Amino acid sequence: MRNIDERFDPENPQNRDGYKPLSLSIQVISGQQLPKVNIKEGSIIDPLVRVEIHGIPLDQAKQETRYIDNNGFNPVWYDMLQFTIHVPELALVRFVVEDYDKTSKNDFVGQFTLPFTCIQPGYRHIHLLSKDGTSIAPSSLFVNVRITNLT
Repeated sequence: MRNIDERFDPENPQNRDGYKPLSLSIQVISGQQLPKVNIKEGSIIDPLVRVEIHGIPLDQAKQETRYIDNNGFNPVWYDMLQFTIHVPELALVRFVVEDYDKTSKNDFVGQFTLPFTCIQPGYRHIHLLSKDGTSIAPSSLFVNVRITNLT
C-alpha cells in the first residue's frame, strides 16, 4: 500500500491487489465463572455472547448466541457464528457477554476485543475484561475458531 499509484477504497475492497476474503467461524462452546451483575443475594445471570466484527463497512457484523437461563457459573452454548472478513488487516473481533433481560436492556458482564490478525485457529479461552479494561479473573469463554479462504 505504499505505492503512490495504489488506492484503497473501503467500499470496494475486492478492487485491491491481493484481495483474499476469509470465512471466520466461531463456535461459542461455554463460559466459566461469569460474574454476577446484580449484587443481591440469589441473583443469577442469564448469559448470552455477542460477537461483533468492526472494520470496513462490508465487514461490520454482529451475531449472538441464545441465552442460558440462570447459569453464570458454567453456561454451555455450542452455538456456531459465521462471518466473512474482506479486509483482515483492518478488522477487530469483539466478544461481549451480557445478562439477558426480557423486560429491559441487557446488562453488560464482560468483553474482550482483539485484531482479527491476532486470532489463531483452534480451541481458545478468552479471558474477559470489565468496561474499563481490568481483568475479571477467572471469568472466560471457551471457543473454537476456524478461518478458511473463500477464494
